[in-house]
Amino acid sequence: MRRELVALLPLVGLSAVFVVNQSCATKSALEETEKELDQPKENIAQAKENLKSARANINDARSLLERAKERLAQREKTEEEVPEVTQQQTEEAPAVAEEYKTWKVGWCDTLWDISSKVYDNSLYWPAIYNLNRGKIGSDPWILAQGTVLKYKAELTEEEKREAVKEAIEWDLKYKDRPRSPKCPPK
Repeated sequence: MRRELVALLPLVGLSAVFVVNQSCATKSALEETEKELDQPKENIAQAKENLKSARANINDARSLLERAKERLAQREKTEEEVPEVTQQQTEEAPAVAEEYKTWKVGWCDTLWDISSKVYDNSLYWPAIYNLNRGKIGSDPWILAQGTVLKYKAELTEEEKREAVKEAIEWDLKYKDRPRSPKCPPK
């Protein structure tokens, strides 16, 4: 069949070279058109992936915000409650005093160091931080030398889990910050 077409080409006034060139040009134009059609599909797929990632980030931020609101409400609630002093409470006071201990911040101490020394685990530092926010402030990376911090002598399993969870959240939130300060010379 092909030979017959090639034989008929001179009768129609076309050369075989013209037909081959036209065929190649049409094929390359078709390939370019297909590439142009595929590019928006790739862009749409990338946009969907970006949108999915953004939604996940928003959901994470919302959950962190909710937890922060709950903790703030809890803290405000405990600050508003003023217990009445009774004979039973005064008898319990020595037992409660033994539950907490103190640590004097030394030169170049960090919450991680203190936690490691008192709890044998540096990831429990949020337990110390949460008890001493008023003394430390909003930045747990900065501790003033000589500050006396209070910490629980023993943490419950729940307190340990919460502390580790909070430490991981802080690490993810402030991943660019160093764990240790650059200490000035003594």
